[in-house]
Amino acid sequence: MKSIARSLAASGTVGDPIPMPWPRLNEALQLHTKELAIVAGAPGAGKSVFALNVAMSLDEPVLYLAMDSSPSVYARSAALALRAEVDWVYDVLRDEDAKPRLLEDLRDANPNMFINAGAVDVGGIEARLEALTEILGYAPKLVIIDNLIDLIVEGHVHTDTGFYAAALNPLKQMAIRHDTCIMALHHVTRKGGENSNPHGLGTRALKMTDLLYSGERESEHVLGIYHDHKKDRMNIQILKQRDGEADPEGGLRVPTIWHPPYGRLDAR
Repeated sequence: MKSIARSLAASGTVGDPIPMPWPRLNEALQLHTKELAIVAGAPGAGKSVFALNVAMSLDEPVLYLAMDSSPSVYARSAALALRAEVDWVYDVLRDEDAKPRLLEDLRDANPNMFINAGAVDVGGIEARLEALTEILGYAPKLVIIDNLIDLIVEGHVHTDTGFYAAALNPLKQMAIRHDTCIMALHHVTRKGGENSNPHGLGTRALKMTDLLYSGERESEHVLGIYHDHKKDRMNIQILKQRDGEADPEGGLRVPTIWHPPYGRLDAR
């Protein structure tokens, strides 16, 4: 046991800030290392777009666990690095004559971005985090899990309540041990606009009640992602924030301008 003064005096009590690339969100969202954040949205809402824009904007190393669709993550990362269209990147990758030039152009693009493909369990995430820490000499500031429901949890599937109990608390403790922020992307499987919205998937604003058993208890932050039906604006909702303003009803949101062909989000 420690007194308040000794607890606060201990090194590493408070994590380092993780800056967002959009001024309004950076002012509203107080994201730090030593924290677990959940980014929730319906399939196609733009969770990976949001996460990649954050990852590619940081000067600090990022470990991106592409457990859902690694080719899409590769192509979108390249498009952001080169400010090119995602479809153009795919076309070049299919052209064996043009591909070497693309790879050369990307050689020095964002050397702080490390991508791991394929589903792993919690132990696999920590092993990769420790390996990268050994290479760098320090832990990456941000670890992105894309997508939480693809995480391997022995004896459970993501529709089981036990899945989250077995996964989220160990992830939170991992973030504290390694002084990193773990951002887990998560499909909303309860409501979330899948069936009732005439404009399609990902266009319905979320509430915390849409995220039953999806980390609202274990995480310091819960963000919601949805876009308008024209796909020219993406909204980031702050549904929960341990030490800042939030609205579990979904009213606190920061709009960004979305350029789908480029996979880019700009300040509104």
